[in-house]
Amino acid sequence: MNDSPRIIYLAKNEIYARHGYIFSDSDLNNYFMSQLWYIPEIAPADFDDSVFNEYEKANLQLLSQLDKH
Repeated sequence: MNDSPRIIYLAKNEIYARHGYIFSDSDLNNYFMSQLWYIPEIAPADFDDSVFNEYEKANLQLLSQLDKH
């Protein structure tokens, strides 16, 4: 089984998670809640993607193109 699509999907969402994004998707929520560094603080409706730096924005763009999940 090829795990690459899942890894790409998680990598893309990790960028959000590192900024405290609270996931409504239960799989993502469960995954990131198991990470010691994850601190869920910002509801999706309140999240502002202006917090991303230039590298995060570039990575999100690339990962979104690769994401087939």
